[in-house]
This record gives sequence, C-alpha cells and structure tokens, in this order.
Amino acid sequence: MAECAGRGKTRPVRRNALAAIVGSLVATATGARAGADDASWLRVDVPAALESTAQLPLVEVRGRAAARGARVHELVIVIDVSASAALPSGWDVDGDGASGRTDPALLARLLAKPDLPAGLAERLRDADFDDSVLAAELTATHALLARLETGTRYRVGLVAFSDHARLLAPVGSRTRALVEAFAALRENFHRDLGGTNFGDAIAAAQLALQPESNGAAAAAPAGTEQSILFLSDGEPTLPPHGDRARQHALYAASAAGAAGIRIFAFDLAREKESGTAVLAEMAARSDGRLEVLDRPGDAIARLRRTDLAGLAELRIVNETTGATARALRTFPDGSFDAFVELAPGRNHIVLRAATTTGSRAVAERWIVRAAGATASPAEAAALVQELRKRTRETQLWAEMERERRTQDLDADLRIEVEPAAAGEPAPAAGPQVLPR
Repeated sequence: MAECAGRGKTRPVRRNALAAIVGSLVATATGARAGADDASWLRVDVPAALESTAQLPLVEVRGRAAARGARVHELVIVIDVSASAALPSGWDVDGDGASGRTDPALLARLLAKPDLPAGLAERLRDADFDDSVLAAELTATHALLARLETGTRYRVGLVAFSDHARLLAPVGSRTRALVEAFAALRENFHRDLGGTNFGDAIAAAQLALQPESNGAAAAAPAGTEQSILFLSDGEPTLPPHGDRARQHALYAASAAGAAGIRIFAFDLAREKESGTAVLAEMAARSDGRLEVLDRPGDAIARLRRTDLAGLAELRIVNETTGATARALRTFPDGSFDAFVELAPGRNHIVLRAATTTGSRAVAERWIVRAAGATASPAEAAALVQELRKRTRETQLWAEMERERRTQDLDADLRIEVEPAAAGEPAPAAGPQVLPR
C-alpha cells in the first residue's frame, strides 16, 4: 500500500479514480473555496455556446473545474538520472509491446556519441530504453505539464541530478522550453548515470525557487505556493562515507521546509529499502507528502494526477440517452476533456463536479444533431483517431488504478495472526490469514 508522509507522521493514502495524484500528491488545501453549489469554478470552453449544432454523432467537451482560484503555484520537478535510470520501469511506456526495442533513430544517435559507455551501448541494443525508468519519469512529467498553464498560473522549473544537480529550465519557463529540456536530457542522459545526491538536488530546486541576491535567498512572492516534486528510484549515496549522504539530504529538506517549500516525493524503487525512509523524512521535514509506487512506470498515472485544483469528482452525461462521456481525462490544473455520443435531435449534456472541500457545481449544454448531417471524411477520421488515442491512454491509467486498488485491498485483508505463546492453547476461532 502506498504511504503518505506529512507533518512527521506516516499514514495510508486512499485514492479514488479522480482524486488528485491518486490521493493528492500536492494536496495543499490553500486558496479560495467555492461556496456549495456555486458553479463559478466549473467552466465549459467547448462547446462554448449554451446551445449549438453538431455535424457528427460525437462531440468533444472541454473545460476547467478548478476550485482553488487563481493562486500562483511555483513548482520545480526534480528528475533522478543516476545509474539506475536506464533500467526497465516495469511498464511498456512507448506502447510497442513486450518485444519492443529502443527507438532506432535515438539508438543511432546515441551509438554515434564518442562518450557513450560501452556497457550502456549493449544494453540499449538488447533492451527498450523507451521503457526505462528515465523514460517513465520524462513521460510522467510531460503528462503533468501538458495541461498546466505554464508561465502564468503555474510556473515550472526542471532540475536533473546524479552525482550533482543541474538546472534544466528555470522557474517560469514556457512549455516549449520545458519540452526542449526534456529532449536534451533524453539525448544526453548517458553523461549522468552516476551516484545519487538527494541533498544537492533539493538545494538546486530551492535555489531555482528562491534565487539568492546579495547573499540572501529571496522569499516566495506573496500569495504564491512553492513546491518541489521529487522523483527517484534510489537512495542517497553522495556525499560518500558513513551517514553523510542521508544527513545531507535531510539537512537540505529541513532548509527547504524552513523556507516554506514543500517536498512531494515519488519513490519509484522496485525494492523498498532505505531510500523510502529518507524520502519519507524529507517529505515530513518540509510538511510535504511521499507517494510510494510499486513500479517506476506507475509515475505516468500518478504524476499526471497531481492535485493542484481540488477536483474530487467529475461526471459528464448525455441525459437524453443516459450515456456517460467516453475517454474522460482530468488534469492537475482542473482542466478536462471528453467525448460525448449524440443521438439524432436535441441532446442535453450535463456536467457535475465536486471538490475536495465538498463544493458542488453543475453546467449544461444543449447540442442538436440534425438528421442527415454530415462532415468531411477528414474531420470524421481525425475525430475517430483522437478518440482511439485518448481511449488507449485512459485504459492504461485505469489498468494502473485497478492494479493498485487490488494490491491495497489484498494488503488490507491479510490480517496477520500472532503465534500463540508456548503452552498457551490456540483460540478456537479468530482472524484468518487470507491466501494470496
């Protein structure tokens, strides 16, 4: 079961299908709260008009349900590029199947690099780097950023670390600059792949959020939240000798916490050893949270569900037919999109949303699907292709969620029975250990 660390305590995280980061990774409960049944925070952008017509039996619905108002949130996403980043993530990240291999074009470019380690070259030939831990980290981060209003309400920066940390993109970078930083990291990841320096990574992220001026760090702007999203599949190994790596990480986390910066960590490790304990303490010292994942690839679903909007539930239904929306996706900033099937004639589309604070809102659209209406073959083909793409995406997320819920239920049901003391008769009836 995943655990959540915060305020010095560790406790289970419960999730539902639309809860933030499957439980709220960045569940900061600050910002304006909408009143009960206040629809001001539920906005439908497409279709824009209250009543409209459609040429196809399928229509896209897009909008935003953000209950936390326009509070600015500054984020630095920290990506682990230590030696284990090239190992398999446990998921088919690029969707090319179990027999897939590294993208031939990327492989050719990497093999042409004179500084590519020989051992890594063999691994890239034999395995699928596009399913690696680093690929999962980058895919997850890209999914998170895809719908954030980067540069405005959400100001994002990127840091990568191994032996040392380096700033890939400053806080406030536009989406294009962030995507370019991803591409550069993917092309040159082999230059890292060293040790694991948590402390330097946190310090670099804090400096990106609060740059120093005249020897003093700048405080966060008034009304601005600041967070570090920390992704790692390992444990700190640097600085070397004794407990220095761990102490360096915890000292940096304490400094970030004292500066008002929360650390929200993802533990992507396959084997949960001391790395989890350090990440949990880092989160606790900064009043943040820890999300423990079963496989590195789970970050693809978890990170894109980071809660920055306070949206707990969203349902879109065609009340005329009773059918729910298809391929419904919600994103960290509260934005959403879905496809709704239309019957001939007038269709009544109803959107119902609820926030983590209990507020509810309803929005409506009326769409007329005229009998015999047609659209161009190109428009129809593009719409079907997009529906298929989003359906595959939502099915992957749903698969991850089902697997996690099954594991959580299995863990809850496994009640361990204390062995009877010597000479003490076993109870005639009592809790049983349920088989796997």
